[in-house]
Amino acid sequence: MAVAVRSAEDIRNDVREQLAWDTRVDSANIEVDVVDSTVILSGTVPTYPDRNQAQTDALQVPGVAGVDNRLVVSFPSAYVIPADAEISFNVTSELSWSPSVDAIRIHVAVDQGVVTLSGIVDSYWQKHRAEEIAANTSGVTSVRNELTVAPAAVDEDIRSEILAALERNTSIDISRVNVEVNNGVVTLTGAVSDYAAFRAVEDAARYTSGVLEVNNNLTIESQAS
Repeated sequence: MAVAVRSAEDIRNDVREQLAWDTRVDSANIEVDVVDSTVILSGTVPTYPDRNQAQTDALQVPGVAGVDNRLVVSFPSAYVIPADAEISFNVTSELSWSPSVDAIRIHVAVDQGVVTLSGIVDSYWQKHRAEEIAANTSGVTSVRNELTVAPAAVDEDIRSEILAALERNTSIDISRVNVEVNNGVVTLTGAVSDYAAFRAVEDAARYTSGVLEVNNNLTIESQAS
């Protein structure tokens, strides 16, 4: 199987078209560059969710190996920016109302729109979900996720559970994926064929009991016969 190589110009054009197509993203002020199959996004977006979705859109384009997201949140001039105290209250409220997050040990701090989450949650996926909730709160320009995960489990048991989950997913070539676990921290290396497989492998690790953190170092390598 030979690796399909796409030109930087083809990737750049496809990313631009993907961003223009996605009605969730205001791409009017987004610049796209490509260096060695890595997409560089720069410019401004009106909300933090726009910033995250732009990165997701770029990763879905064939031939993209990674994204360097340099986008900056710049609220529209007519937008009334909430005070930090209001943002903190809203994030805390959203976390407490969420049925998927135990927020009792989560602390929220806000400085000029930048939210810092600290404290303890019971699982890695709750840590990720808490960040998503904060990111989608009005007035937030960035999120620093400093939450720690409480439970501990035997590394080999965690690795076995992740591998079993991967084997049940027919879209993943498990022979090209390496899973290492050290004190609950999962490191994923190897290669996958597309962004869907990239996310599927990460999700298999993220939702496994006992995982404290996931370092996804997988590369995306589209293949052709």
